[in-house]
Order: sequence, then structure tokens, then C-alpha cells
Amino acid sequence: MTLIWTISYFRVQDQFEQHMQSNVKLNIYLYYGSERNRSKTFLSSQDVVITTYNVLSTDFGNKSPLHGINWLRVVLDEGHMIRNPKAQMSKAVLELKAQRRWILSGTPIQNSVKDLWMLLAFLRLKPFDVREWWNRVIQRPVIQGDRTGLQNLQNLVKCITLRRTKNSEVNGRRLVSLTKKSVYVEQVVLSQQEREEYELARNEGRRIIGGYVTEGSVLRNYADVLAILMRLRQYCCHPDLLGKISSDIATAGTPADLRQCLIEKMRLVLASGSDEECSVCLDSIRLPVITYCAHVYCRPCIAQVISSEEKARCPLCRSEIQTSELVEFPPEEMEDDKSLNSDRWRTSSKVQALMGNLLRLRSEDVNIKCLVVSQFTRFLTILQTPLREHCFSFVRLDGTMSLKKRTQIIQEFQSSGADSPKIMLLSLKAGGVGLNLTAASHVFLMDPAWNPATEEQCVDRCHRLGQKRDVVVTKFIVKDSVEENMVKIQKKKQDLVEKTFGSTNTDRKTSRIDDIRVLLEM
Repeated sequence: MTLIWTISYFRVQDQFEQHMQSNVKLNIYLYYGSERNRSKTFLSSQDVVITTYNVLSTDFGNKSPLHGINWLRVVLDEGHMIRNPKAQMSKAVLELKAQRRWILSGTPIQNSVKDLWMLLAFLRLKPFDVREWWNRVIQRPVIQGDRTGLQNLQNLVKCITLRRTKNSEVNGRRLVSLTKKSVYVEQVVLSQQEREEYELARNEGRRIIGGYVTEGSVLRNYADVLAILMRLRQYCCHPDLLGKISSDIATAGTPADLRQCLIEKMRLVLASGSDEECSVCLDSIRLPVITYCAHVYCRPCIAQVISSEEKARCPLCRSEIQTSELVEFPPEEMEDDKSLNSDRWRTSSKVQALMGNLLRLRSEDVNIKCLVVSQFTRFLTILQTPLREHCFSFVRLDGTMSLKKRTQIIQEFQSSGADSPKIMLLSLKAGGVGLNLTAASHVFLMDPAWNPATEEQCVDRCHRLGQKRDVVVTKFIVKDSVEENMVKIQKKKQDLVEKTFGSTNTDRKTSRIDDIRVLLEM
């Protein structure tokens, strides 16, 4: 009996269909949906049970049948999803009973060596599954820059992982035969008007953030810092991306004004594309709330902080915080990315660079398919206008779509018919995992990501088994801009990963401030 946890059950089902021999018959059950069979007898009779992390979290503590079965094998697909020990999902995974435990992950380290411990805890790899032992032998020495600690980490990782990269060889032959992948950086030069607007915004941002640095208040004003950086990145893409600037909390005259101001700041943080994490659990923010001191956390995380302290203080700036002052993000106030007025549409240097490439490719081969990727869904909306004007057939895939709709769009794009879409507009987060897009052979990354691993995961949606063409990746980077400095930070993160899963010798808060200085060349 094998239990598989995944973030994309249709991908796992598809892999079973592709790789099982026709004479092998397995009972495979998808444990999902409101009508799922909760009988332990039935589930125990299946050869394979596939479910999702969200279903696991929902069932945990609610007489979950999955926790009442002694599984032969439990497999975690995208296992780094459980890196937060405090999350309900992680606790539920740890309680599973199994003889054998497997983890599949291309990014076991997201931010620091701390992320590895939960994976070891799930594997029950003694004595490293004991938090105190892990801290003393591995985590603390690595963080302090102790060479012995790094060697211990490297030796441990080497012993417990079966690492397979696209370049891995056995007896001089590649384990995986893939087509060639080429990555190019295309520098984009802003027009004179774009450059003037950008420089005005950059100088103003330096002035404001420089004041925060002098006062030592960068973290207290972190939402505003992210808003400044996001606006600079949006100037690099298209002027119509720019939203309104959040008003100052100090000027909010009424409780309603204060709430709206905090909601606007939270919108900027969540839309910044900064891969922002909760400073309590160090995981991606879920169920976001913002404090009166303008810091965004997961609601369960900050609620736990408040309940555990007599006079609770913000983990980032140490301001006093209360549960009654936490402001949630109202879903009905989410900005409608698809509401831009195409009648007033205008181009930008980066849009022109993309369209020049697409038109050239179409003139060379009308059957070439492309992924156009951005972190800003509003930018994807802007790009639809020139695509229509030049008669490109395209589809769009972003995180707002239902699973059924996503599956339909992927099937449409992957089809080989003459009328099938030649371009997919893809949001970076939606394209990270769980997709097979081998119909595309060209990837255009419209804006750099804070975490280079997310870009690699997106490119791997088409550079994988089943790809028949050489893959060409083009990254558009605006010359003399915040984007060039983001690439420097990407390189630093990649170097850390190469040191065996990303050891770091600075704490997270110091790293954030240093990254801000690099971005604005301060």
C-alpha cells in the first residue's frame, strides 16, 4: 500500500498512465473531493492512494482514516511543502504511520538550512530528527560559518539523498536524455520618457529608504519598502502596472481610514512578487493579516505569538500588538487584473522587445509555441492587447483559475492541431510546479524573480521528458535598473545552494536589509 501526497494529483495520475506497462494492473484511488471514500477497509485494499496536502490538513484531527492505516510506503511529492514545523500540514504528515518514507523535491532548501529539519523529522532519521541534536551538530555551526558544520551537512545530505540532475551521468552516458537548453539575457533599454520617470522614482525611493536605514527603522516600514521596490520593478515592465501609493498610517483620521490604509499596504506586500514569507513560520504567507505596525503574517502564526505572551510584540519591530487590531485582507477587494481599459493601451520598451521576438519566431516557424511568464498578472493582461493586434492565438494560465479550467487550458495548449494556441501567458506562481508544457520550446521571462529556483522550476515545465525541440530561454532585464541588481541577488542565492543546499552566515533580518541596499545601490 502506497500513499502519495501531492500538490497536483492530476500530474501524478498522468505519470502512472505514462509509465505503467499495459500488463500491470494497480488499484489506484484518488482520495479527494467531498464524496471521497473514508473507509479504512476500502483504502487499505488499494495499491496506491493519491491525495493532496490540503485534504490531509483538513482531515487531520477529524478522525482521519489515513492516519489509522499502517502504510507500506508514504511518498511526499514536492516535499518541501512541509518545511514549516508549526503548520497544520506538517504536523499531519508527521503523524502518518509507514514502513518506508520517501520525499521528492527539487528545492529542499527554500531560504536557509533550517528548512531541512522537517524533512529529516518526516524521514525519522535518528538522531537528526531530534531538534536539539540537529541545532547543535548542523544548524548552529552552519549559521555561524563553522567549516566543520558545513562538512557535516554535506556528508549528511550525500548519505540520504539520491540526487539526479539533468547533467547526471552513469558510465559516461546521461541518465536523462534531454534536448539542449540555451539561456539568454536580453538587455532592454528604456525610452527617454521611461528613463526619466524611472530615475525620479528611484531617487525618491533612495531618499525614503535611506531615511529608514539611518533611523534603523527599515523593518518597521517593510511594507513601504516593498512598495517602493515593486514600483521600480513595475516601471521596468510597463507604466500602466503602477498602482496608487499607499497612504501614511499616521495620517489616517478614523478607524475606517486606518483599516483601508492597512489593507492597501497588505495588497502591496502580497502583490510585490517578492516571495514574501511570514517571519514567524518562515513559510509563504497563508491567511494573511496585517498588524497596526504594518507587518504581514499568517493569521495562525501571529495569533499564536499574541496568545503566548502577556504583552505581545511584533516579531519584526517589537511594537505592541493585539488580536483585535489584526486586519484581514477582504477577498472582495482584490484588484480585478482583467479590468484594464484596452482603449487607452500604450506600449513599453519591454513589450516591444517581447513582440519583436515573437514576430521573428513566427516568421521562422509558425508551429513554434512559447511561454510568456511574469510575476505580475496585470502585466499578462496588458500583453493580451498587442498579441491580439498581431493575430497571435494564445491562452492564459494564472492562479485564479479552477483546477478544471487549468486542465482544459493545458490540454488545449499541448494539442498539436494547426489551430491550437501558440502562446501561453503564464503567471510565475501558477507555472512553478505540477505542469507539463512540453509543447512550448521558447520561454520568455518578462521580469526576474527574487528566488532563482522559481524561475528554474517554471522553465522545467517545458524542458523535461517529452520535449522534442531545443529549448530557448530569454530573460528580459532592463539596463541600469533594479532588475540588474535582482539578478545579483539571484546569483548569491544560487551560490549558496551550490554549497550543499544553501547554508548562510547571516540571519534573515540582516539579509533582508542587505538585499534592499543592493537593489537600490545604497
